[in-house]
This record gives sequence, C-alpha cells and structure tokens, in this order.
Amino acid sequence: MGPKPFWRLLVDIRSVVGRKYWLYLGLVALTGLMEGISVASVVPLLAALGLGSTDPHSNGMLSRVAFALVDRLGLQPTIPSLGMVVVLALLLSSVLFLSQAYLGASLQTTYVYVWQRRLVSGIFGARWGYFLKHRQGDLVNALVTETQRLGGAFYQAGLLVTGVVHGVIFAVIAAVLSGATTLFVMVGGAVLFVLTRPVIQRAYRVGTGISRENAALQSAAGELIAGAKLVKATATELEARRVIEGIADRLRQHFQVNAFDIQAVKAVFDFGAAAMVASILIVNHAWLKSDPATTLVVLAIFVRLMPKLTGVQQSLQSLTTSLSAVQFLNETARHAESEAEAVSTAPLPSALSAGPLEISLHDVTVHYGSVAAVRDVSLRIPAGSCVALVGGSGAGKSTLVDAVLGLVPVGSGEIRINGVSLDSLSLTAIRQRVGYMGQETVLYNSSVQDNVLWGRPAHSHEELDAAVRVAGADGFISRLPKGYDTLVGDRGALLSGGERQRLALARAVLGSPGLLILDEATSALDAETERMVTDAVAAFRGRMTVVMIAHRLSSVRIADSICVMEAGRIVEQGSWDELMQRGGRLHQLWSLQHPED
Repeated sequence: MGPKPFWRLLVDIRSVVGRKYWLYLGLVALTGLMEGISVASVVPLLAALGLGSTDPHSNGMLSRVAFALVDRLGLQPTIPSLGMVVVLALLLSSVLFLSQAYLGASLQTTYVYVWQRRLVSGIFGARWGYFLKHRQGDLVNALVTETQRLGGAFYQAGLLVTGVVHGVIFAVIAAVLSGATTLFVMVGGAVLFVLTRPVIQRAYRVGTGISRENAALQSAAGELIAGAKLVKATATELEARRVIEGIADRLRQHFQVNAFDIQAVKAVFDFGAAAMVASILIVNHAWLKSDPATTLVVLAIFVRLMPKLTGVQQSLQSLTTSLSAVQFLNETARHAESEAEAVSTAPLPSALSAGPLEISLHDVTVHYGSVAAVRDVSLRIPAGSCVALVGGSGAGKSTLVDAVLGLVPVGSGEIRINGVSLDSLSLTAIRQRVGYMGQETVLYNSSVQDNVLWGRPAHSHEELDAAVRVAGADGFISRLPKGYDTLVGDRGALLSGGERQRLALARAVLGSPGLLILDEATSALDAETERMVTDAVAAFRGRMTVVMIAHRLSSVRIADSICVMEAGRIVEQGSWDELMQRGGRLHQLWSLQHPED
C-alpha cells in the first residue's frame, strides 16, 4: 500500500468534519508535548533525591526550565516543590488527553454518521434502475458494515497520527537529554519498521477481501433468511448452510491472517524495544558515563516511546486493512449519485392536487437495454375509472405502470396526467398522490398504525380510521391485543396473509390518492380475501383512478376496461363482457386458468 489511500482518507476526513480536525491535531501535539515535559521534569526531582547532580546546568535545557519554573512560582528547589511541578505537569497532560479523546470520539462518530447519511441520500435518491443493477446485500453492507469499518479507519488514523507526533516530540526531548542514545534508538526503530513492511503490504489485500466477503455474506444471509420457509419446506438446510458457511470461512481466514499479523508485529517490536532498552543501559554505563538522573529519565522516555512506536506500526496495519472501505464507499456513493433521479420541489398544478387523476399515454415505448418492453402503447384512463392490465409474464404490464410512475424512462412517446406532460411535473409531488399495493406485502416491524401511516404521519386519526374501514381491516384490528399499537412482527409475520394485505391496502388508500395502483395485489390471496379486496376496489370507483395489474383474471371483472397485453403491446381492450363475448385473447387466457369452464 502506498501513501495515496492514506492521504485520500485524511482528505476525506477533513472534508467531512471540517476545521475541527485541525483542532484535534493541535490537541494531539499539545498532549504529546505535555506528556514529554512531564517525564522530563522528573530529572531535577531525581537529582534532589540524590540520583544526579543538583546543578541546573549539568542536566541540559529541560532541567534548567524546570528549575526556572520553580523559581518563577516563588518556590525553593526542594523535593516537595519539584514534586508539585511534576504532578501539575502530569495533571495538565491528563486534561489535554481527555480533551483530545472527547473531540476524537465526537469527530469519529460524526464522520460515520455523515457517510451513512450520504449513502442513504444517494441510494434512495437514485433511479429505480439503480436498484435493479445492484445486490441488496451490497447496499446493506455499505450502509451498515463498511461505514463502521470507515469509523475504525478514522480511529486508527488518529492513533497513527498521535503515535507519530508523540514519537517525534519524545525523540526531540530525548535528544536534548542524550543525543547519542536517541540516535541509537531511532536507527533501531527504523530497522524494525523495515522488517515489518511486508506485513503492512499484505494488510491492504486482506482488507479488500474482507470488504468483498462482507458484502457476499450480507447478500446470501438476507436472501436465505428471507426464504427460510422455502428452505425448511424443501429440506435444503444443508445447502443454505453450505453457502453461508463457505463465505463465513473465507471471511474467517482473512480475519485470522489480520489478527496474527498484528500480534506478529507486536512481538517484533516488543523484542526490539527490550533489546534497545538493555542496550541503552549498557552503553550509558560503559561508555557515555551519563548522569544517573538523566539516564533514568531517558530510559523512562523510551519505555514510554517504544509502545507508541509499536502502536504506530499496529495502527498502520489495522488502518491499511480498513482503507479498502474508503474506496468501496466512495465507489458506492459515486455510482448511486451518478444515477440520481431528477428532483423538483415544485408543487403540482391545482388541477392535479386533488381528486382522481386522468392518465393518457401516446405512442409510449420503453426499452430495457436493446429490448423494447413496451411498444407504441396509446391508452387513455379516465379520471375515477378502474382499468386492468392483464397478460402473461413479460407482456409489459408492470413496465407500463413503472413508466407512468416515472420509475423507468420513456424512450419515445409521451405520458400526460390530467393533460399535463409527466416530464414537466415533479415526480416526488405526483408520486405523493399515488397509492401503491404490490404482490409482496411490505410491512415493517412496528405497530399497525405506524405501518398504515408509513411516510405520511401527518394524516389525522379520522383519515386513518377511514382508510382502515375502506380496506376492511377494522374488524381484525379491533380484535388485536393492543389495537393500532399492536406490533406486526418482522415483515408482518405475526399477522395472517389476508391481514397483511388489508393493512397494505389501507396504507395505499390513505388520504384518498388520485391514483391507486394494484400490482398483482391479489395473486397470493385466497378466494375470500381476494373478493374482499376486489369489493373494496369496486367501492373506490369514481373517488380515485384505479389501475390493476393481474395475472389471475377473477379479480379484474370489476374493471371498467381491461387491456390485454402481449410482447409489450395492447392487443385487445374492452369490458369483461365485451372481451369474453368476442372470444379473443382474454377468453383464451380465462380458458387456460379455468379449463373446467
């Protein structure tokens, strides 16, 4: 790993947390300076205790500064007064350290939060096509795991900077006391760094592997846990275990290598530190004949310095392992932001702000790559009417509705809402007038009320009651232990399938949207629940425009108009009775689903 990834991290930290990072670095320097001064101030105290010369000029500049401070305070250079100077220096050092630690923790958590906020904004601000091209696990991994690793990188970078700054300060103070000893230790430290260089280079590769396998584990675990019923019903637990355990084992190997490398570096530096301390004692005694007090303080400085040098190397290794998160998150954010959906805060024209919406499509074509999913479709959906789109898989039904919602771009043609081109409208504003209910019921592990009011908490309790009654959910809600406050469980697991669908329908009709879209909403329902939903939809006629996408034809009889789609085109259109009497494609589809008829 070269210096560029580390430099990019520092630049990114500075851009996120701002000027406070300079204050943090200033506190790092002050803390190191005070810590070094605290240790050096022991020289005159040791001399007063009889372990060296009491001449202020015999122990160098730091000794003279300590004696001058005692004199400035109006104290005699006695053991108590010199001890008080040492205690005051240690107290100030501790206060500075706590200030540094508090600011560092604040900046680290802010850094992670700002990154999570940027990712959430980028991901949910992207076009629908972005979600189709990325694994759900990769996005969850970026938001949850990689941002925490980035926080770890911030922390390790702080330790690294602290170790380097304190090491330099301690080295300067030690050089003032004994230049020859300091030079000897610096050379020894450089040798240790060179010896452990290959471990640092391997750490970046390990970190990249951890990012990759974390994403794979998030994806596989999410998919298999969501499909636990299929796994149990088909007795494929061993296959599920094989997939997850394979990824987890690769992740374990990466963490094992990283954990061992950290301890290996520590062992090298511990041995080197002990060897250098012993060498300092031998050299000072045999050749340099240093003052005993100075020798003890120099030794104390290097006893404090060597763990810092060890920490620098370990922080460098841990930081290198986490630096891949910086690249991963930047790529994720950049890709999401490059596919940002155009956002307009303009309000809707008054003609669209209330009442049912009229939808008209004029020669609309939608492509997925080189394939035309919808071809030259022209369709008018009158305000307050109920229109059904039917046809086989891949006929283009959902794509047509996605185009109306602005989720997919229109290659050619035009879509108008109440006569106004969709291209000129705020997608956010128009979608806020849409109620949506899909085949897969989306419920969150919260209360019944929270789920119905999801994203629209401003609606009154009267509006909530009205939506629940229209959806036919008031009966079962009244029987729940805590009514509206009852938790529904993860994905609504504590409710039956029909109850989940009714809550989803209540959410969709909350506030009487101008357009209600039911995308295969009844395909997984039993006959009784399907009839309940279709009866509720029939009651919406005139109050809101309803577009139903259905594979099961029994649910579309209530529609004012049925559009049969094939290969992206509308091949026939009319009421249920008209199309069945015609004996065309709708009749054929009905015969396939109900051969007994």
